[in-house]
Amino acid sequence: MKTYRLDEVTRRALEGPFMDEKDFDMKLMKRTRELVKEYDIRYDPKQPVCTDDSVADDVYEAAMRLLLEMGFYCQTTKRCITFEEGEVKRVLKSLPESLLLGSGKDAVRMDMRRVEDPRPPVIHAGPTGTLCTEGEVYVKTLRSFAQEGVIDSVGAGTLATIDGFKIRKGTPQEFRAARLLARWAREAISQAGRPGMHINDVAVVSPEAKLCALDPAYGLRPSDGIIVSQMIELKTSLQHLSLVEHLQSYGIHIGNLMTPILGGYSGGPEGTAIVNVAEHIAGVLCYSASYHYCSLTNVKNLNGTDRPGLWAISMVGQALSRNSEIMSVYDCYCASGPGEEMLLLEAAAGGIAASVAGMNVMGCGSCGGKLVDHSTGLEARMLKEAAAAAAGMSRKDANDILNKILPMYEDRLDISKAPKGKTFQELYDLASAKPKAEWQGLYDKVARELSNEPGARNRLVFHYFLFFQITKKRWARAQGDHRSLPILFPRLAGPLTPLPPTTSATSATR
Repeated sequence: MKTYRLDEVTRRALEGPFMDEKDFDMKLMKRTRELVKEYDIRYDPKQPVCTDDSVADDVYEAAMRLLLEMGFYCQTTKRCITFEEGEVKRVLKSLPESLLLGSGKDAVRMDMRRVEDPRPPVIHAGPTGTLCTEGEVYVKTLRSFAQEGVIDSVGAGTLATIDGFKIRKGTPQEFRAARLLARWAREAISQAGRPGMHINDVAVVSPEAKLCALDPAYGLRPSDGIIVSQMIELKTSLQHLSLVEHLQSYGIHIGNLMTPILGGYSGGPEGTAIVNVAEHIAGVLCYSASYHYCSLTNVKNLNGTDRPGLWAISMVGQALSRNSEIMSVYDCYCASGPGEEMLLLEAAAGGIAASVAGMNVMGCGSCGGKLVDHSTGLEARMLKEAAAAAAGMSRKDANDILNKILPMYEDRLDISKAPKGKTFQELYDLASAKPKAEWQGLYDKVARELSNEPGARNRLVFHYFLFFQITKKRWARAQGDHRSLPILFPRLAGPLTPLPPTTSATSATR
């Protein structure tokens, strides 16, 4: 995105139509329900992944209309940033079909995937903003993700404290936390033998605090990423737009984070899908985002792995992959915790639904993000392996598998019933940052059970089990070239395209 476009966005944020925020919320809620009815979009619980292309196209068209009518709300000025259809389409046509994340031998290419795409998705992994202990435990937690060969990028957790101080928004401690989160992430990927690996964020609340993480020597580099969030639903602020200004000048990847609430202002899964597609488009127009995190949450269960959630995120993925070059990343948030079979099943279900819908993946969040140190690399491995194995699978076959996996856990999705599991310290050896026998054994058990399903003849369980066996033997390591991937996925095993001769791996559209 060029500077003049951000200047124009700012002008519209200052001079656009005035509206009270509550009125915006009510208008959004009403208009979304009207569009769901007008296009006759219906959620079918028997199909966790919709197989009708026309529904995906209707969701995209409805989302475009919603954005053009409502605009992108600026909380700071109480004004709507509005757009003309022609300018929106011109910007969308300029998007790249692939991005390079990271640097050197650790760089990975993230492609714009399509519905039922045979190319395996990229995974952005990490604690995904959930609470973590500062210092060595945090470094080891991130290392547990980085040393998994299937994982392409690591993200950030939220520190419960920094030097013993509770972190509050806008305080000196939040700025210090941002700086140390970036430094500890660099330490973790270096310990894992992947110093050029893409780091996708530092999880602090204040946009201005994130600037403290930008440091080519010890913090985030231009080949890394920073998240710029939207507020629920379809909202931004001048502080977030100001962060975009500096991130563009630094040349770093921008990740557009959306946290649509299923059961909130957007209504059920149908309306949530429409609003979230509109939020993706707004993230292109106002944030110039490289990729977009779809972090859907059920208002009751604080997860996105139930049937309505999987339907909504897969519909978002299909709508975008059929009608645009917007790279959507499913942010897998689960109800259960590490050390539990349920978490692995939730991750597998999320990976399958997102993969066949044309999305890349991110995860895993657990326990509604409320418990400290409830994040490990093993559930992220499950998410990636299931998603990669589902690449190229038909949506019908994916539904057959999902309708077998979902009954294994969906009666426990209520956050009060879901098993909380154990902490990272209880499940991993801190010296090596590798899973202990108990957690690894449960992972092996789930893999075997999935492979023995009556549907084992299809691509998912066959490839999944084979993929698991290979990774168990070839990637149980702390050092080495992470690109030595099995021939099962030759695209990932092939050579990477060299970085262009610039100071950044970000796209030329910035």
